[in-house]
Amino acid sequence: MPKVRTSSTAARSTAAKKETPAKKMSAYNQFMKTELPKYKAKNPATGHKEAFKQVAQMWRSSPLNPNKA
Repeated sequence: MPKVRTSSTAARSTAAKKETPAKKMSAYNQFMKTELPKYKAKNPATGHKEAFKQVAQMWRSSPLNPNKA
């Protein structure tokens, strides 16, 4: 028989989620979040997988990349 959540259990888990601060996005994730839509707008015929690969390659030479050699 499946367990039924009580209101007190649901309230505790909701309260715990609200108190936990959001994890800071990495530089890579911030770059991908901003650059992927730009790339897709300029190249609408490109599929998501290929666009993601291209933007990931752009990341390698980006000045925002802290690991750039």
